[in-house]
Amino acid sequence: MAQESSIGKIVHSESHVRYTCQVFSQGEVATPPEPTDYAFSNFVRVPLRHSPDLLSGQQAGDLSHWAIGLIYDTILVNPAFGTLGPRLSNDAQVELFSPDYLSERAVLVSILLLGTMALSKTGTATSVSHGIPALALELGAEVSRLDDTALRAFHHFADHGAPGSSHRPYLHMGYLPHALTIDHSLLPLAMLRTIERLERLFPENEALLSIVKRNFAWKMKVETAG
Repeated sequence: MAQESSIGKIVHSESHVRYTCQVFSQGEVATPPEPTDYAFSNFVRVPLRHSPDLLSGQQAGDLSHWAIGLIYDTILVNPAFGTLGPRLSNDAQVELFSPDYLSERAVLVSILLLGTMALSKTGTATSVSHGIPALALELGAEVSRLDDTALRAFHHFADHGAPGSSHRPYLHMGYLPHALTIDHSLLPLAMLRTIERLERLFPENEALLSIVKRNFAWKMKVETAG
């Protein structure tokens, strides 16, 4: 599994599943993220310090555990907005003569947690869970973009040992019920983008995803019409 690029850190939460990530700016990290790294409807991962397996008495071993989330909104913070009076120095001069000056401008992205995933040392997904994670994220936890390989692993798994299970991997979007209960105008559009992305990653499930997309788009139109 390819190394995901870090985009920022958790700075705030609105609930157990809704978090705010402050995107790394110039000077904070060696290679600041590109705007495409934290674009609308991108999937991200955030490390969980404590393994959910440990809560049930199981040993985590060499696994790393991650919360998986979806970016559904962006906020630009500029405290200087509205202060249009004269200044002694412009932005270029401040950067040149005061390199230690702390800029209060920031890019914030809203993240909705959709589940968890455990990875081995080789990056192989060993277990996936959709829905509300048992553990909350920690302030300062680093947020990374999820690449297509990891995104596919998050949506393609089998119910090992479940009654009636064929043990064959299948496409799963178990987070949809809880995601649809979140009241935010942009979230349905982010979910629709997700379905379209999954159509490209799972061409063998195009017919099924096409039905889900049509039903989802119809539901959005009905709710918009009131």
